[in-house]
Amino acid sequence: MKILKSIEEARKFVYTNEVAVLAYLDLSTELGKLMYSVLRRLESVSRGILAYAVLDISMTGSERPVITAFIKGRQVFEQSDCFGNFKKDYQALRIGLRETLSSWGINPPF
Repeated sequence: MKILKSIEEARKFVYTNEVAVLAYLDLSTELGKLMYSVLRRLESVSRGILAYAVLDISMTGSERPVITAFIKGRQVFEQSDCFGNFKKDYQALRIGLRETLSSWGINPPF
């Protein structure tokens, strides 16, 4: 998983990967670290079908995590905030991504 530091890096990541999951996280907070762990787990079962990156937003002062997914540069999914529980957040994100990507003809392996 890539850790991005700028909007320009995020834009390049989105447009150079057919299916991209981009998370906006403050990695200096417990919630940001929790969601990073959730994304690492999803990445481990994705078998390379999805590209994952985190845009570190610690400098903005926002703690609210936002997870987005893009297909060929077009945003098709967004999840704002989280439960603060690994199991619940993993299940919610897995199901949300799976259903959204399936509706676009992409069958993720999770």
